[in-house]
Amino acid sequence: MKDGYKVKICGTTNTDDALLAAKEGADYFGVVIEVEFSRRSLTVEQAKELFSSPPLPAVALVFQMKEERLNYLIQSLKPFAVQFLSREDPDLIKRLKATYPKVRLWQSVHLPREGAEVDPGDIKRVAEDYIKAGTDVILFDTVAVLEGKMKFGGTGLTSDWGAVRELVNEIKSQIPVFLAGGINPENVAKAIELVEPDGIDLCSGVESVPGKKDPVKIKALIRAVNESTRRHLN
Repeated sequence: MKDGYKVKICGTTNTDDALLAAKEGADYFGVVIEVEFSRRSLTVEQAKELFSSPPLPAVALVFQMKEERLNYLIQSLKPFAVQFLSREDPDLIKRLKATYPKVRLWQSVHLPREGAEVDPGDIKRVAEDYIKAGTDVILFDTVAVLEGKMKFGGTGLTSDWGAVRELVNEIKSQIPVFLAGGINPENVAKAIELVEPDGIDLCSGVESVPGKKDPVKIKALIRAVNESTRRHLN
């Protein structure tokens, strides 16, 4: 994937799945850290094995984590990147950039599930605030209420991809943009065609059960992304 669309395999809970992602050609793997609404969440201590000698750049995903705990996470795990699932204060991004200049900061910006109204202007304003603060990657994901709880990512639901294509093109002229939310081996080519992100990010779309990746699905996903890359280059 190094010269084409990037792939992050998220919700990784064990070293076997991290090695599988690396073997099949993914670019990053993500680990959810102390996120109450995620069934794939690990504590900082449980995640240490995954970050100790990662086969790929490892991204730690957090949600409304207190700054003191966030500092502990970065110092303990030394992640390649921290991805914020919650809408963080841009000033936090600035402080972390100043303190940990080598750690990449990824910010999720959430879209409503497909069929709901999308306000590109509001989304653009949010994204630009984070870009100004020093965010390294913007990641568009789906927010939805599932089982009575608001879930910011990991929903397995798509958003209105066509509605944000122009916005994505504008933002990725400044920093890389990833797309997440309901992506799987069957629809990833459509997602790439409609949105043209720099990369894609998925979790449940390549699982056999929550927290366990499916080798066949990951292989099919990487194959589909490679085919999209070849079409784009031609």
